[in-house]
Amino acid sequence: MESRQRLVVVSNRLPLTLVRSHDGWRTERSSGGLASAMNPILRRNKGIWIGWSGNSLTLEDPQRQEVLKRWAERDRIFAVELPANLAEKFYEGYANQTLWPLFHYFPSSLVFDPEGWQAYVEANRMFCNAVVQHHQPGDVIWVHDYHLMLLPEMLRAALPDASIGFFLHIPFPSSDVIRILPRRRELLKGLLGADFIAFQTHSHLHHFRSSLLRIIGRESTMDQVDAGGRSVRLEALPIGIAPDDFVGQLEKDDTRKHLANLRRRFEGRRILLAVDRMDYSKGIPQRLRAFRRLLEEEAHLRGSVVLIQVAVPSRGHIYAYERLQREVNELVGEINGHYSTPEWTPVVYIRRAISRPELVALYLAAEIGWVSPLRDGMNLVAKEFVACKGKETGVLVLSEFAGAAEEMGEALLVNPFDEEQMAAVVGRALSLPPEERRERMTALHRRVLRNNVFAWSERFLEHLRRAASSRVQGGSERPTPLDWGALAKAYAEASRRVIFLDYDGTLAPFAGRPEHAVPPPGLLELLTGLTAGSANCVVLISGRRSADLDNWFGAIPGLWLAAEHGGLLRAPGSREWELLRSHVDDEWKMRVQPVLEHFVDRTPGSFVEEKQHSLVWHHRMSDPEFGEWLANELVAMLEGMLAETDLRAFRGRKAVEIKPTWMNKGEVVTRILTECPESNFRMAIGDDRTDEDMFAKLDDNAWTIHVGKGATRARFFISDPAAVRGLLGRLLASA
Repeated sequence: MESRQRLVVVSNRLPLTLVRSHDGWRTERSSGGLASAMNPILRRNKGIWIGWSGNSLTLEDPQRQEVLKRWAERDRIFAVELPANLAEKFYEGYANQTLWPLFHYFPSSLVFDPEGWQAYVEANRMFCNAVVQHHQPGDVIWVHDYHLMLLPEMLRAALPDASIGFFLHIPFPSSDVIRILPRRRELLKGLLGADFIAFQTHSHLHHFRSSLLRIIGRESTMDQVDAGGRSVRLEALPIGIAPDDFVGQLEKDDTRKHLANLRRRFEGRRILLAVDRMDYSKGIPQRLRAFRRLLEEEAHLRGSVVLIQVAVPSRGHIYAYERLQREVNELVGEINGHYSTPEWTPVVYIRRAISRPELVALYLAAEIGWVSPLRDGMNLVAKEFVACKGKETGVLVLSEFAGAAEEMGEALLVNPFDEEQMAAVVGRALSLPPEERRERMTALHRRVLRNNVFAWSERFLEHLRRAASSRVQGGSERPTPLDWGALAKAYAEASRRVIFLDYDGTLAPFAGRPEHAVPPPGLLELLTGLTAGSANCVVLISGRRSADLDNWFGAIPGLWLAAEHGGLLRAPGSREWELLRSHVDDEWKMRVQPVLEHFVDRTPGSFVEEKQHSLVWHHRMSDPEFGEWLANELVAMLEGMLAETDLRAFRGRKAVEIKPTWMNKGEVVTRILTECPESNFRMAIGDDRTDEDMFAKLDDNAWTIHVGKGATRARFFISDPAAVRGLLGRLLASA
């Protein structure tokens, strides 16, 4: 971060927690790596932290308010005061009974209450108000996690020029799963208010991109998505831990005391350690059943191994968690009841929060770190275990469904749903040779230390800085946002003008079928106004058939019409269409048509449109990802088939068009410029690949405008067809 920029961290959870005691209120430090990562950066940049205090009872209590005032003055921590009823419906409602289960692939546990959604919206709005209240020019705003997915869009509306980043700590589910989610569109659009969005893994990033495409029809590249003329950068940035928080405990007296007690208590036995929050996503029952199977099948391990299961209580008054706790209690009782001896208890069950020294001692004493969540964004327990082991010869057994699995390949990976396989892998971990253990743990240890939480935070902020800078500057490459005022001034001052306009996606939104792409209200009047008099030469260039353009626009006397991307041209006042080539052989259609019909058979919702001199395979109404994949396959197939001809397959928006190479919009531009050579104002507006030929034929002084902020030759961009029509109306008014 640049030294003048102040960091504003926004999260549901603050690094300080407000606790009610018998003699009033007290402050406790929150655990977790996020506070460790943010605090040094906040201090360096005189930053602030905004979040919920975590306790909404008696908001007006003077002693409570005094504690919060000290937080603000001493620690630069500002509490968002959510009323108790709102806090409950926001946090325990939509956030943790709707988003949490679904994002962790537990749709059967999803509970949706419209009041919970309204509370979620209102809580995000209160967070937004708090950020706006404390905002200063130049601030960098970093929003964290699933509780605040609407906040980026709210902040963008309130602070249009702010630098806004968002990091999702939990998994982002596949598009098939998130489609179950009530209010899914609002959440996706809420995130797109950010300049930069990061996820724990590349698979989570892929799921997000797929959801944008399938749910709101927003295409993206691997690292960015257009959000109404503003580019949002995307990245996978796995979070790390603060190693010193754990390594620094190794030589402390409390830790050494706990470690000595553990080694004395479990002398001669091998410790398997699992540390979890009591949550159905952590796979605790599955782990216990796998351990039971291990004892059943490996009788020689009885009496020699102990599973220490730490389960920190969480959301105990929610029914799903109460049920989970009962199941775990029963399994622990069953295993211990069946296998215990007077000298040995197979499962040691710790159902409470434990101190950092006690936790580090457990990591040191354990031979196997058993981390097997059913689904997890990252799971930092795996990294904490590795950080504490150092050169010790422990083994990490890790779920392949934890985000950590993507960067901790030296662990022994397990499928937590396959209890037989998991038991076998744990058995293998217990029998690994010391040298292999050492090699695996050394590689893991180096990576955990290198990719720590401080490196993660610096990478995030650097990506955010670049993304925000690119937005402010319009990027180092074209296009840049259109200056409507400058364009209107140039238009008004010109004596002769040439205007080239695409139709679908430029003047009108896309329709599912070509025959439904009728002109929107007011468009005919705009075009009639633009073509009135002799000052303007206006050309509508479309991929549509000549019959469609005749039907829709033929009555406008001063309008040039170009059909089939420039294959056919109709001059103003004429009823005849001119073919730009004197002779065209369309026999090729007989060979290509069966190929396209084959792809129609493979792709539900797709169809073939036959034009006078081209064929088009449309897949706008098909599954978005499948359609794009087959479009690539079709183009690759046709490239070889058409290699010795003057035909080519061209990718358009949700379509593949096969046509002669000479049929392109650039040829129309060349022809029209010979008809209107004296023009001192030239403008072209289009939205897809076919319009690039049009832009290429115009010089650098022309007003070339791309609809949407994608890769283009155009100098400028504009957001959507409605904005294009608004711009044309403004030009008419300026003349």
